[in-house]
Amino acid sequence: MGDRPTDEATWSSRTDYLDAVVFPRAAAEGAFGPGAVYASFRADDRDGAAAAGDQFMSDIVFGTVTLTGAAERPAGGGVPVVVKFKNADARMSAMMNMHEKFYNEYVFYARLLPALAASAADPAAAFALFPRFLYSNATPDGGAADGHHQVIVLASVAPDGYRAADERVFLDAEHVLLALRKLGALHGLSYNAKAGGAGTSFADLCTSALVETQWYDGHWYKSPRFLSGTGGRGVNALSKSDKSGQYERAVDRMRAALNGESATMAGMLRPVEPLAVLCHGDFCRNNLLYRYDPATGRPADVVVLDPAQARYASPAVDLSFFLYMNTTDADRTAHWDRYVAAYLDGVADVTPDGRPLPLTAADVHAEMREHGLYGYAHCSFFLPAMVNAEPPDVQRLTTCTADERIELINESGGQHADDLLASIVRHMADRGYA
Repeated sequence: MGDRPTDEATWSSRTDYLDAVVFPRAAAEGAFGPGAVYASFRADDRDGAAAAGDQFMSDIVFGTVTLTGAAERPAGGGVPVVVKFKNADARMSAMMNMHEKFYNEYVFYARLLPALAASAADPAAAFALFPRFLYSNATPDGGAADGHHQVIVLASVAPDGYRAADERVFLDAEHVLLALRKLGALHGLSYNAKAGGAGTSFADLCTSALVETQWYDGHWYKSPRFLSGTGGRGVNALSKSDKSGQYERAVDRMRAALNGESATMAGMLRPVEPLAVLCHGDFCRNNLLYRYDPATGRPADVVVLDPAQARYASPAVDLSFFLYMNTTDADRTAHWDRYVAAYLDGVADVTPDGRPLPLTAADVHAEMREHGLYGYAHCSFFLPAMVNAEPPDVQRLTTCTADERIELINESGGQHADDLLASIVRHMADRGYA
């Protein structure tokens, strides 16, 4: 393999780069097992969306790595892999803090997930919450020269039947319940780590190892008025439709919180013990892959992707975003307590026998009151994009001013998005979260 080019100027494609640099280095470092020697890589040109979820910020390459050598290998020596590159548009990468997010994802897989597994009664089950991590060359200074050639390599779960849910935004109760049980297991592993005699060190590991991904030039999402500028949309829509004044007080409280801008979000994200956990940070349908029962077509299992925005914070960070982003208003009304119970079942699944559960339904509701605005804030800009008939105009979003960007976001999705965001604010008020 010495004849493979290694000079960046000779890489005519990302596939060449993988073949010349990434996979030989990964094999040499033991990513594919002891004794494995890299032979070749075959890219798969199929549409990867079904097996990767809707990945807006990353570019995905699927393929098969062929190995030789003494290592025990699958039949034929082929290992199906998924390779994540940063978005090829440098402006989009910069706008979305992709260098920091890539480094966080590497840290999560290489350091934090192993720490969680070490405290688990079944370490293999802890690792199985995510696809198997194989290799990354991500660095904290990923924005430096060659930063866009940094990768994250995972074992593909597509051959095991995992794929994105057919529903692009709103999941039915079966999908939601399954995802919440896995989320509970993920959070429960944090409580195990903290209860195992090294609680402070685990919290410190999370906060010291992870880098911030949502602050840009000192502001949350690049603007001193981003929170109120986008979050005000649903609040205003509810206020306009509230002819009886039933939600006036909740609307006033929400507006006051939104007007706190970056300081409000910093408070939402500040970990408070004893209930803080290692959060996924972007737990939603786009980062979940389901496996379906071939006989019934019903979801049987789910794995989680893309912990690039992981952080140590309230469990409500993950709960509020997922439940407000990917459930309908009708399902929230019908199943909310059932959803909370499924999450707590997941925590119980990994809590050692004889140890009290680390949180209750009352704790979950209290965390939602204090930190649930996180989910609404993210839905305010993400949900309109997901229900909009046209994809986001990346060119305009990456070249316009901060105020123009807010205006574009608030136009996305039209009245339908207004109504969806208003329904979230209304639910928060009805539940006492606002």
